[in-house]
Amino acid sequence: MPSFTVIVPALNEEQNLRPAVEAILEQASPVATFLEVLVFDDASTDRTGAVADELARRDSRVRVVHNPRRLNIGGIYKAGVLAARGDYVFLVPGDNEMRVDEIVRGLKYLDQADLVVFYVTNVGVRPWWRRRVSRLYAAGVNLVFGTRFSYTNGTNVFKTDVIRTIPIRTDGFSYQTEAVVKAVWSGLDFVQVGIEIKARESGVSKALTWKNLKIVLGALSRLWWEVRVKERRRYRRQGRMLARY
Repeated sequence: MPSFTVIVPALNEEQNLRPAVEAILEQASPVATFLEVLVFDDASTDRTGAVADELARRDSRVRVVHNPRRLNIGGIYKAGVLAARGDYVFLVPGDNEMRVDEIVRGLKYLDQADLVVFYVTNVGVRPWWRRRVSRLYAAGVNLVFGTRFSYTNGTNVFKTDVIRTIPIRTDGFSYQTEAVVKAVWSGLDFVQVGIEIKARESGVSKALTWKNLKIVLGALSRLWWEVRVKERRRYRRQGRMLARY
């Protein structure tokens, strides 16, 4: 069995963080020779940091980082990748929206490729406006980069030594799109796996704000320039989608 590092960003998630981390520990442990959960309290203003510390005291597999200033989800992902000790690394948000059992079900496909790209199958649990934005986002990425992803910006599982070779410039919400596009255009083969998620039990999503939208559009523009123009020689062979489940 492989080993895993799970990165958990948490910004004001005092109600959701505990069940999210407990689900990771319970569901991922049976399929891992080694498991660590890196919780990043992203300068929260509620009790998120205290909840994270309590989880770490109760279970040595949990490590906590208290960011003195906000790194945002992309910055947290990059910091987590650098600190990872597992063979594979993936991110599970601290909002407890992801079904970890579904992610674990998809881990069995790692014997086929060093990258598993997840997409959501039960999109009805999300508001209609978020579903529409997600469809437009995926279609735009595929149009601009000549890819066939069902989705790119969710939880994806990378081999740790592979993701460390991929330069991720953005700290915003398009960090996974940048990682996946650059990986595939570097020749990395992948599989796509459909998973179900659940509705948030507390709080609201912090992803879709006008500020984040501007950051994402700027990051995608820079990504196009880097992959298609500036470093075209580096990103010249598209990897294959080996299967879609």
